[in-house]
Amino acid sequence: MRIHFGSWRKTDNTYGGGPQLVSLFAGALNRPELRFTDLLVPWIAIVGALGFLAAWLVVAIMEHTSLSRYVWHLPLFFLGLVVLFTSLIGIVVFP
Repeated sequence: MRIHFGSWRKTDNTYGGGPQLVSLFAGALNRPELRFTDLLVPWIAIVGALGFLAAWLVVAIMEHTSLSRYVWHLPLFFLGLVVLFTSLIGIVVFP
């Protein structure tokens, strides 16, 4: 019994349009910075700003619901949330 690997081929419709979507984002995500007219902004600055805003929202909700009284050092907790959310957003955006 012999198996011929050369004759085994996959069709283009296997993924249902997935490779085209990945190829659209591959060019944009491969660049180290994003261009706004003449201003180049690094991706890490955008991801860091989103992580900061997400952490700020969590701390604001915690303060509104009085859950922040259970946190020993709120600024240190906020910094940890910024690092956590920035890392999670970075993993999702740049796998």
